[in-house]
Amino acid sequence: MQLNSRLLECFHATMAVGTVTGAAELLNTSQPAVSRSLKQMEDAVKMTLFIRSGNRIAPTKEAYLLYEEVDKSFRGLKRIGRAAEEIRNLRLGTIHIACAPAYAQGFLVSAVKAFCESNPGVQTMVSTRQTPTIAEMTTSQQCDIGLAAYAIEPDGADFSLFTDAPEICLLPAGHPLCAKKEITLEDLRSQKFVGLGQNDPYAQRLLRTLEENEIILTREIEVHNSLMAGEAVAQGLGMTIINPFSALSFRHREVVFRRLSFELPFKSSLIRSKFQPFSALIAAFENCLRVTRDNYLDELEVLLDS
Repeated sequence: MQLNSRLLECFHATMAVGTVTGAAELLNTSQPAVSRSLKQMEDAVKMTLFIRSGNRIAPTKEAYLLYEEVDKSFRGLKRIGRAAEEIRNLRLGTIHIACAPAYAQGFLVSAVKAFCESNPGVQTMVSTRQTPTIAEMTTSQQCDIGLAAYAIEPDGADFSLFTDAPEICLLPAGHPLCAKKEITLEDLRSQKFVGLGQNDPYAQRLLRTLEENEIILTREIEVHNSLMAGEAVAQGLGMTIINPFSALSFRHREVVFRRLSFELPFKSSLIRSKFQPFSALIAAFENCLRVTRDNYLDELEVLLDS
């Protein structure tokens, strides 16, 4: 007779409750079926596990030693069952997202907060990188999701356009241009401007647009990223034009949000390796990103209309 799960189950139940009758009730089976399984268990392990006296049984020392090992296995199975339930209900696992700096402050924190509230127990890792590094990390599966600041189509990745929203003008409270509902290119002439570094693709695009219209900016300060630009505006150093997600991080500061009368779209991409297996957890996180994005853009519309 070979050991099998049914024999171990009957042995475990009998040792746990102390009687064959109790084991039968626990397993919803008959007393003779349990007695037969216990005898088969002894045959399989080639040891006497119980001393029988009428309808009573008494475990031997060998039975107690064996029970310790069997009980460990049953507790391990229970842990596996709980883990499977947690995985199924998206309460276990790790999500690693690499994102552009534009998303790294308010937006991604909001998305992670919402995700963790719905999926407690899931660990979230966030790496802030520039777009070329994000593409490389994603395609090589060093992260689960990439959120890049441009519309890119890297080889070896599934990608979708995540954002196509206008950039906005951020003004210090009390600035003369706050009286306008939209900011034109001409409005930028001779204004103190907080600019991004000239190696930034969005900064280069704005400069080309200005040059085509023969407008020269008066740069008060040049900064490394949009969050620094927003902080400079909040401290009254000048106006700036940045992406809507970075701008919204300053909604509680002394700044004013205004639309642009000319097109400067901010585009970003959600990317994932083609070789990454499907994961319900990742799909849930991506959905949370999209919901947070829509909430952010809706909030921005309210600020722009105020």
